[in-house]
Amino acid sequence: MQMRKNNIGKLARGLLPVLALVGMLILAGCATRQPYRNGGQGYGTTYGGGGYGSNACTQCGTVQSIRQVYIQDDNQSHVLGTVIGAVAGGLIGNTVGKGNGRKAATVAGAVAGGAVGHEVAEHNSQGQMTAWQVVVQLDDGRVATVTQREAPRAQIGDRVQVRNDHVYLL
Repeated sequence: MQMRKNNIGKLARGLLPVLALVGMLILAGCATRQPYRNGGQGYGTTYGGGGYGSNACTQCGTVQSIRQVYIQDDNQSHVLGTVIGAVAGGLIGNTVGKGNGRKAATVAGAVAGGAVGHEVAEHNSQGQMTAWQVVVQLDDGRVATVTQREAPRAQIGDRVQVRNDHVYLL
């Protein structure tokens, strides 16, 4: 029984660096980014033309056009690839050696796995992702152009509301 507790303790201490690395990578993926705006690389909402009316819904209007576009990847897939690679590398490294050698192999495996996972994710994403650009003629005369990652449920001619950089059916 005592030997089993010692083995569990050794395993927990060996995985501690890997878990710390994974935690840091996950937190790095939660870093705040400024929202993208059209005209650059990314997604968001821009307005143009028209004046302001007195309608109750100033963000409501009719869909004028929808087109598929490509935007710059926001690195979420890179973070996920890095985390998965680090965990896999750490687990593989943990199977090598004993004592301090096992700890070193676990850390080295996590670092190498994270680097490989990041490269694989970067190679597969090629820096671009699919998005949809929706042009909405608002009721007050303005034109809103929304670029969002999710395919809009609206079609040309549908009544929608522009909210939080997305188009929603009314």
